[in-house]
Amino acid sequence: MTTVQTVRGPIDSSQLGRTLAHEHIITGSGGMDHYPFFNRDDAVEWGIEALAQAKRDGIDTLIDVTTVDLGRQIDLVMQVAEKSEVNIVVATGVYRWVPPPLWGFDADGLAELFVREIEDGIEGTGVRAGIVKIAWDEEALPPEMRAMRFEPIARAAARASKKTGVPVSCHTLASARFGEPLLDIFADEGLDMGAAYIGHCNDTEDIEYLLGLASRGAVLGMDRYFPGIAPHWKVRSAVAQAVVEAGYGEQVCLSHDHAAYGLWATLPVRDPSTYSWVPTRVLPWLRENGMSEDQIEGIMVRAPRRLFECAVAGRKETP
Repeated sequence: MTTVQTVRGPIDSSQLGRTLAHEHIITGSGGMDHYPFFNRDDAVEWGIEALAQAKRDGIDTLIDVTTVDLGRQIDLVMQVAEKSEVNIVVATGVYRWVPPPLWGFDADGLAELFVREIEDGIEGTGVRAGIVKIAWDEEALPPEMRAMRFEPIARAAARASKKTGVPVSCHTLASARFGEPLLDIFADEGLDMGAAYIGHCNDTEDIEYLLGLASRGAVLGMDRYFPGIAPHWKVRSAVAQAVVEAGYGEQVCLSHDHAAYGLWATLPVRDPSTYSWVPTRVLPWLRENGMSEDQIEGIMVRAPRRLFECAVAGRKETP
């Protein structure tokens, strides 16, 4: 039995069902709720509405990888969860612009912060984080920044994962092949590669890079579906299909990286179909292009379940 923590409480990994592995209920930045244009009622209502539609489209679980510095509002997510049939897993961790209050922490100190939200709960609510989120993007390109800010966070995530048995979800800059140095760090820390989710893999068409990550055991997040941006969503889906056809079907997860209520360079836009592109457009396209129903179940059900089960197995191997 593998226990997964959700906002409404623990479930067995067998209850995850069809899972969107990289999403947000609310997103923006830490402190955004203090701006006059932040509308708490809309945030809750839109989240409930979008999850209701996702459930009608066949989605059972959503992993919300919003960290506190990315605008996590745990009290509002709890309200959404109370009115939703979809399981919501929430995250601890740090996003790509590391907040100055964390600059003085080493890897062990950061790991302790993550573990606290996993074992004791978030902000006194009792809701326990079920995944650790970290991010390597353009900010990690300068070697000194990688050494000073990002490597300690990656090591902290691996140590927290090994101690608690929750996976690590990584926002990555695919064009810089950042999955590779992250897996190197995780390997050095003794993390089971099956507990490492390398996100935004369909931002690239570099299949050689992606198969290299998969061959090391990592889970590949094909989790960017933004209509109107390159690569086109069909190209992104073809990338996912290529990895599946190479034999790594249970190491591929699909998702959108969308938010029901997002303050990201624009004011929020209400969209009940926020989480519906994958189940209503991508999966039909994959079927039409030869993917079997068993392969669909592999990427939507067995791959995310495997992610959590590998994380728990890694904890059991840790003295």
